[in-house]
Amino acid sequence: MPGQTHGRRTFLERAAAGGTAVTLAGLAGCTGVLEEDTLTVAVYGGVFQDVMDEELFAPFEEEVDFEVESEAQPTSEEALTQYENAVGAGEAPVDVAIMAETGVRQGLNSDLWHIWDDGDFDSVEYVSDDLVHEAEGGIASVGALSWYINLVQNTDVIEEPVDTWEALWDEEYEDTLGLLGYASNSFLLEVTAELHFGGQDILDDRDGVLEVFEELEGVTDQANFWYENEAEFQQRLRDGEVPAGMLYSDITLVMQDDGAPVQSNFVEEGSILDSGLWVTLETSEVKEEARQFIDYASQPEVQDVLAENLYTSPTVEEQYSEIDDELYERIAGPGPDEAITPKYELYVEEEDWVSERWEEFIIG
Repeated sequence: MPGQTHGRRTFLERAAAGGTAVTLAGLAGCTGVLEEDTLTVAVYGGVFQDVMDEELFAPFEEEVDFEVESEAQPTSEEALTQYENAVGAGEAPVDVAIMAETGVRQGLNSDLWHIWDDGDFDSVEYVSDDLVHEAEGGIASVGALSWYINLVQNTDVIEEPVDTWEALWDEEYEDTLGLLGYASNSFLLEVTAELHFGGQDILDDRDGVLEVFEELEGVTDQANFWYENEAEFQQRLRDGEVPAGMLYSDITLVMQDDGAPVQSNFVEEGSILDSGLWVTLETSEVKEEARQFIDYASQPEVQDVLAENLYTSPTVEEQYSEIDDELYERIAGPGPDEAITPKYELYVEEEDWVSERWEEFIIG
């Protein structure tokens, strides 16, 4: 199956709308040349795009002499296909986009991204080193935002916190859990390796990955369903139909603010820390404007504003962030040092093979 590199989200609830569903508009048909002097930036949709329009794009536009437009982006895999087709034709459907780490790496293999010189940015020095992707000749991507995948529950149905990955193998939760539906967005291979094999080194070769798959197969009895789109799980979680599972912590906190009886639990063995990164299409005709935008978005104060409004984790080093300890703990729990970091290269180098084994051991 072609890449399962799914992006951050295809759905969020608008807290002010009492749970009204907001779906993304795709980029299909948006393959023409952009208007001159307009910077178009693809971001995740729903409340995410609404907040970024207000808290990121509008303030930035006040500081520059060009227009900025946000575009709701589909999953990273869908977007990547569109970008490959567009760049191959010398076009740019957008100038800048948020891409998942695996999408960034796959795009590099197809020469989709502009490579920046190390000295092009002033604010990128504040961004965590592991969120600045170096490529031959310079910088390919810069951290846009980070998020945690936690264990979550409906508190009307399950009172005690579900806060250990062991729950995925626990018969107590048989036919109870909603789990992310792909190897490359659930990162359950990494969780299993950390929990049952002492770390991720076992994922360095196919024999080791097969061992991990055999152990991971034990979670299937606890899975009520495997979801591709987080919207599929959100409503079932809210209603208590599927009372627990794994979900993005920021989404769960938005649901909680909206009155849903849900709780996001940072996991004892480490929650999963994932990120989206800014990339610039090589065919963009407004690269200077793109450079200015990425530099602006990398400022610590801008990252703090996004964290306060979206519950995403700042991509800047903690020492540069001024969000208070209470909010930081709500967003990031014990912090990135205690989190499980995905082995992204596995889903690039062994993309098809891992997807086939996932179907064989988990979905099949």
